[in-house]
Amino acid sequence: KKMLEFRLSCAIVTLEDKPKGILTSKDILMRVIAQNLPPDSTPVERVMTPNPECVTVDTSIVDALHTMHDGRFLHLPVVDRGGRVVAVVDVINLTHAAVATVGNTGGANSEAPINILQKFWDSAMQLGPTDDDDETRSDGSQKLPSDSGETGRSFPTSAQPHSFAFKLQDRKGRMHRFICDTRSLTDLITCILQRVGDDIDRHHLPQILYEDKDGD
Repeated sequence: KKMLEFRLSCAIVTLEDKPKGILTSKDILMRVIAQNLPPDSTPVERVMTPNPECVTVDTSIVDALHTMHDGRFLHLPVVDRGGRVVAVVDVINLTHAAVATVGNTGGANSEAPINILQKFWDSAMQLGPTDDDDETRSDGSQKLPSDSGETGRSFPTSAQPHSFAFKLQDRKGRMHRFICDTRSLTDLITCILQRVGDDIDRHHLPQILYEDKDGD
């Protein structure tokens, strides 16, 4: 309820302000809904990813991106020097920050950051899909079309050979756009749930329909 209320894709579980676990949309999808567990009575501790890897407030953007890439997860808690949680970032936050940083530098000085960012995404897209049975990592973030049969269009992107830019419309008429790896249906469903999860009956998940350029 908190994740939906604040439109978040993850929640950090803490003990005395220290991170003890992370719960993402994918955890809810794969460890609660897929396992038919009652969400009202299932403790978070049972389905969260324990002891998530964290970065400190003075970690650079590039180092944080590499941490995500190496660990194959999309959310990263940020702690202060005392180990207390102060924020959580996702790969989109960091990518936007990296792009803004590159844009502000301008000129030849921006070449190195651009190359680092491009190499990061090229490397990330070469990874295989995450093992959905792996209980040690969590990779989620995304949304779904509603029961009324709305469809998501997909368009290939040359920079990310295994990714598509999806577009879907929720029941309130708002358009959502996101990029998702096409090699994992779980990742796509998780992305959709993150964006329009409050419009979906979790006990009757809608079908995902693909609409080509001819409208078929």
